[in-house]
Amino acid sequence: MRLFFIVKEGFQGFRRAPLATSISVIAIAISLFLVGLFSLSVYNLSDIFQRFYQTVHLEVFIDPSLSVEQRTALRSQIQRIPAVERVEYISPDQALQEFEKQFGEELVTVLQQNPLPPSFRVVLKKKFRELATLETIVDQIHSFQEVDEVIFQRELIRFFQKYFKLAFAIALFLGAIILFISVLLVFNTIRLTIHGRRNLIEIMRLVGATNGFVKGPFLVEGMIQGLLGGAIACSLLWLIVDLARSFITESVLLPTNFYFALLGFGGMLGLLGSWLSVNKYLKF
Repeated sequence: MRLFFIVKEGFQGFRRAPLATSISVIAIAISLFLVGLFSLSVYNLSDIFQRFYQTVHLEVFIDPSLSVEQRTALRSQIQRIPAVERVEYISPDQALQEFEKQFGEELVTVLQQNPLPPSFRVVLKKKFRELATLETIVDQIHSFQEVDEVIFQRELIRFFQKYFKLAFAIALFLGAIILFISVLLVFNTIRLTIHGRRNLIEIMRLVGATNGFVKGPFLVEGMIQGLLGGAIACSLLWLIVDLARSFITESVLLPTNFYFALLGFGGMLGLLGSWLSVNKYLKF
């Protein structure tokens, strides 16, 4: 019965102070939207980086005069390297098809022959795709006598690693600032809301209500405000992502757990903000 009363009083707070409550919900929604938008941007940036790394591979050009047996033996040698995930043989004809598909030029027509050599496409395991590790593996493969040359996207990988780390460091710094400002805004807004009802708290204490009984309705109200703010933030995020997919690129990601994270974070902010604010008037 006591729990039912606390929950009921928590909902009644919306009716008693609709303007203050609405301001709190809007403040929470804006804060969570900014945090969610920033987190989503970092998540998608990381996804772009990971998808790029999935395309990283080594092109191992081999001696065209190798027999099938020698080629198979070389492939087995490369496959046995711990960092190697798989090795694909690319014939000159297949290499020509890929070249013409990518560049749209009929190379054979111009040169009257196919100049592309046979090769192996070596895909490395995920944890071995850092530039320093790649250099070591390239040297190892290049040491095989049957290998003519080993190439990979060295400069592009260096560019991605340099600027991704810089972007990630900046993102962490900005994220911390946004999170701090958002939490401060939410707490101050909830505190002002409860400050306007400080007389009610004093009256409840004068009639003998326990601290837990006084805090209960405010905690429920704060959690509901947080959940409502989270729901609004989720709706805004969905709208922004939908517009981005329509006008920019369809590859923008918005995982379902982002919705649950925002709702949970909103509820926690409302609950904690109310708890801290009420404690100020209970003089713990």
